[in-house]
Amino acid sequence: MTYAFTFDASACTGCKACQVACKDKNNLPVGVLWRRVFEVSGGSWQRQGEAWTTNVFAYNLSLACNHCVHPKCAGVCPTDAFVQRDDGIVYIDESKCMGCGYCNWACPYSVPQYNPECGHMTKCNFCMDGLAFGLPPACVAACPLRVLDYAVISEQSAVISEKYQSLWETPGAEHPFPLPAFSRTQPHLALKPHAGMLNGLEKAIANREEVSNSTSRRVPAKGQNHAKNLRDAPLVAFTLLAQMSAGMAVASLFFQFSTLNLLTIGLLLGLGGLISFLHLGTKKNAWRAVLHLKKSWLSREILTIGLFGAAWLVSFTEYWILNTVHLLSLTALLGLAVVYSMSQVYRIKAVPAWNSWRTEAAFFLSAGILGLTGVASGAGLASAWFPLWVLLAAEAGLAISGKNQVNETGYRIWGVCIALAMVGVSLLSLVPDFVQAWLNLPILLLILSEQVFGRWLFYEARVPAL
Repeated sequence: MTYAFTFDASACTGCKACQVACKDKNNLPVGVLWRRVFEVSGGSWQRQGEAWTTNVFAYNLSLACNHCVHPKCAGVCPTDAFVQRDDGIVYIDESKCMGCGYCNWACPYSVPQYNPECGHMTKCNFCMDGLAFGLPPACVAACPLRVLDYAVISEQSAVISEKYQSLWETPGAEHPFPLPAFSRTQPHLALKPHAGMLNGLEKAIANREEVSNSTSRRVPAKGQNHAKNLRDAPLVAFTLLAQMSAGMAVASLFFQFSTLNLLTIGLLLGLGGLISFLHLGTKKNAWRAVLHLKKSWLSREILTIGLFGAAWLVSFTEYWILNTVHLLSLTALLGLAVVYSMSQVYRIKAVPAWNSWRTEAAFFLSAGILGLTGVASGAGLASAWFPLWVLLAAEAGLAISGKNQVNETGYRIWGVCIALAMVGVSLLSLVPDFVQAWLNLPILLLILSEQVFGRWLFYEARVPAL
């Protein structure tokens, strides 16, 4: 027995009774919607001879969690907080969730939403508490035209196949707009399409601001953008600090080793780890983050960072007691593994701007630039001006070649910052030593600033499909 929602788009009036009933039943705060009614429209007026004709159309799509056959949210959750029941219902075990929001990033439908009042992720659970007593979900009960319903697939398969399109049996590329074409989760949603879904004309979501939840990065409701930027800020700091630590471990092998550099590697890694806690809604569950190594790259990233930290501690102990650094090579290797695993966390289909080789390239370039800058800053950046210039040039090429950027102006400013850093690094090789001493700090600050700004733009580029 498997449950599925059914929806007759051809008869929905868009009254949003289902959306209101869900919000009321689950006592959801402002900015959190477990069920959203998308208003889709398109078409235009066209002149034919002396007359004007129109192909304008509009339809509604009521969408909550689809309780997919292969739920991506459950696959990526580092704490393994998602539970998939035998009847297909997928729900969050709130006692395990740490509120990191990774499930929202990975879900093609942007379904899991962070509830700031609870400090963890939340989503539709098919009203399973009422379902156990034979009661329908609140959204279904509230629908005045009965266009939204639910069905038991094993018992009503013939009825569903006759009247509806079973999306769990249909490739994502054939799902109607605005459902994402790339989804392979096999959503348990049976849909009777509206004529507008099949006309082949360009379509757009008319109420984008209304259906954008507090976790997604679509056009937000008033006052939500600042809160979302604050939730990204710890990630900006954490990723840059961890990558700088890893880069310094590698640069210390090939460029310059010192006691200060070894101490700085551990300090940066520890500081980044502490800052990452600020991103979590339920910090007490952070220890569970390594419990889903089988599927979650976030769990693997955290484990790799732990191993990197342990290797650094052993290297530091070796240097302190034996005055040797034979294990620094292992630390550097694990640092590279940290950068790679970190890049894989962001390689998710639901965020096209991240799901390319450019993410790995950007992260490794940042690790190289920051690592080399950190190691060379003690002796003066002029001692590493050429490799720094090459890495900055590669980063500039990556920024310029990017397409479909969400913030084109921001990327232009970032490109100018990189160019100024390249000019400054080049000057270090041309000016006398006493001038280099004055230029070191401004150039160091410029490099750090362009890295922070570039990483901020990276997070700004996340635009969910829904």
